[in-house]
Amino acid sequence: MKRKLLGIAAFAALLTAPAVAQNMEYSVVPAMSSVKHLPDEEPSDGVKSGTVGIIAAKGEFESASFLLKSDRAVKQVILTPTDLKNTEGDTIPASALDLKVLKVWYQAGTGWHSYFADVTGRTQVPELLLNDETLIKVDHATKDNYLRVINAQGRAEYVWISNYAEIDVPLDLWKDTVADAATFQPISLDAGMWKQIWVTLEAPKAAEGLYKGTIDVAIDGKTVQKIPVAVRVLPFELPTPMTNYDLTKEFYCGILTSDQLNRYLQQSKMDWARSEARLRASYRNMKRHNLVHPNLPTARNLGFRHSTELADRVFRRNLEIYKECGMDTKTIFDAVRGIPDYAYLKHKDRDLPLAEQKLPDYWERDILAGKKMVEEVLGRDVTVYCFGWDEPGMRTLRAQRLPWKFLHDNGLKVISSAHSGHLLHGGFNEDFVDLGGTYEKAEAAKWHAIGTRVTTYAAPHTGPENPDVVRRNHGLDLYLNDYDGTYNYMLNSRWNDFTGAAYNFRSFSWVYDGSLEPINTIQFVGYREAIDDVKYATLLQQLARKAIATGKTEYVYAGRIALQYLALIDGKKADLNTVRLEMINHILRLHSMLK
Repeated sequence: MKRKLLGIAAFAALLTAPAVAQNMEYSVVPAMSSVKHLPDEEPSDGVKSGTVGIIAAKGEFESASFLLKSDRAVKQVILTPTDLKNTEGDTIPASALDLKVLKVWYQAGTGWHSYFADVTGRTQVPELLLNDETLIKVDHATKDNYLRVINAQGRAEYVWISNYAEIDVPLDLWKDTVADAATFQPISLDAGMWKQIWVTLEAPKAAEGLYKGTIDVAIDGKTVQKIPVAVRVLPFELPTPMTNYDLTKEFYCGILTSDQLNRYLQQSKMDWARSEARLRASYRNMKRHNLVHPNLPTARNLGFRHSTELADRVFRRNLEIYKECGMDTKTIFDAVRGIPDYAYLKHKDRDLPLAEQKLPDYWERDILAGKKMVEEVLGRDVTVYCFGWDEPGMRTLRAQRLPWKFLHDNGLKVISSAHSGHLLHGGFNEDFVDLGGTYEKAEAAKWHAIGTRVTTYAAPHTGPENPDVVRRNHGLDLYLNDYDGTYNYMLNSRWNDFTGAAYNFRSFSWVYDGSLEPINTIQFVGYREAIDDVKYATLLQQLARKAIATGKTEYVYAGRIALQYLALIDGKKADLNTVRLEMINHILRLHSMLK
């Protein structure tokens, strides 16, 4: 049956339609926003008593948010989403809506704004997306955080995680258990204080059109509020993200992460079942957030020096789990050695001509063994980018020429953290550069001129919790500057944000480690939305160029108008929520024309 689609303007009007409130005040706010919502501050960007609205493509994860406030303290508030239904009786089950409470806790003084440390200051930051808000206990008098840990005897205790570096005690996630609840739990409300709720839809691929439902708010067994929810599922799926400058080249969605089977096995004293389960949970979480190109462990360099057989078994199993979880197996990063050990790079032979240098004895053996294992698990067509020495000086860069030639001779490629100076000293050796710091379209063009792909990191590093910053700097702005993707540092580091006094950095975390499932953050959702923005831009370009190719004047005009809109976006200043809606408008028009 053909479904009637609601126009974007009409849908927007629906979201501002008032709903009757009882004993409870709520305000709908954008999930992706640079506004930091704190308990004692009126939401400046809120729509009081509005409708929680979500627009998503088929199969897309998309989030919305609202804040609740009661004039009296309430110990237990139960929130329950209902099924969503359209006028024809079709249903999106309530289970498609995932509710989380947004936990506000204390972070270093630069929280929300910077990845550099200010451990002398402490500021409230909304960050963690939790099923159970009591996983973290906050002491507002001392501005300290405490993490709930289930010890080896099965007892719950709260561990201080706001201590300074000199007395920091690392958590042992294999001995003790750090875990959120499996399902959304009741929340509490302090009198007169706002609490933010996060709602994420996984849009069914079979759904299409407008669906309505509610999130019911109950106190003492009585429903006191029915918050209206409106979901529009668009009549298309999103494509693989491609680059702005070439629709045949993929936009890579990567990051550096320590989620690796060898690390988990070493930490867990070789508990294979728990280690594999944790890796699988991490990869699946990455996939749900569009992160499909994390670095893999490096073959023959896993810390199992006593047994090559064991190292190879661990490496193969990591690759198998990576594949099982739906990560991108066409192009992978790391996996095969990109450099010899540092002693080789510093050896005096680095100053000899290439023809007179000698590679380490283990080099050929380890490279070919790693390549063979990758191809056996992932297929012979896989492209492997081998990491060079991190942030090399120019002498170290030149010292890698001979090892990299061996990689190229054997069908492998090279990726290196880099800057513009590499062009003169080793650019011709590098197939892929991850440029540090600020990024510019002109810089990308220089590398593209010699056939090198370009991503970026540290613009900024992970650390700032502001989801709009993450979304902007990992998505459309990079895309519009003709970059080939993003490869930042890093996905997860530590729970304690106050140990950076010695090295001046905060915790680099988009997720926090649990004993099995990772704990997500709003900045990681920002990354998901960054890549979705690129997917929408990719679809817009694909449809626009298809319309232009028809030669029909009306279609040509529609295609050019869409491309013109994309070209005129200021990625650094534009409101990205509005940009998303405008791209959807163009896509719907072109989609309708080209049916």
